[in-house]
Amino acid sequence: MVVVLSAVIGALAGSLVTYGLLSGAVRVSSRAQVKSVGVDAFKDAECTLQLTMIDWGFLEQGQTKNCSAYLKSTSNVAITVSMIIEDWNPLNATSLIGCIWDAEGRQISADEVIAVNFTLTVNQSTTGLKSFSFTIVITGSG
Repeated sequence: MVVVLSAVIGALAGSLVTYGLLSGAVRVSSRAQVKSVGVDAFKDAECTLQLTMIDWGFLEQGQTKNCSAYLKSTSNVAITVSMIIEDWNPLNATSLIGCIWDAEGRQISADEVIAVNFTLTVNQSTTGLKSFSFTIVITGSG
């Protein structure tokens, strides 16, 4: 009986090896682009001077100042831009100073450059504030 089982197991093993030798493979190549989303800010329309800081200078109560800049999409798809302000120093400056721009929700094509304007406004009732700082964060999503 042991001999018979050995023969059956050997026959099964032989058929598995034979099956493996008769199998084939097919190769299918593929390609794709990886979606890349990004945006850079510049001082000039030629996009040679990167914008890393806006110096608003000296301001008075009730004053408004503007700053022009250029955004360049570094994406390979259309993106929508948005802006938030963070890192206020001092914290109470958020109720005394306002910063907006004219590009919120604007769509930019891949590699497109657009002009944008930032507007800073000092509240008329601002007192005791000698200096302030904040960070403008511009995000491209798509």
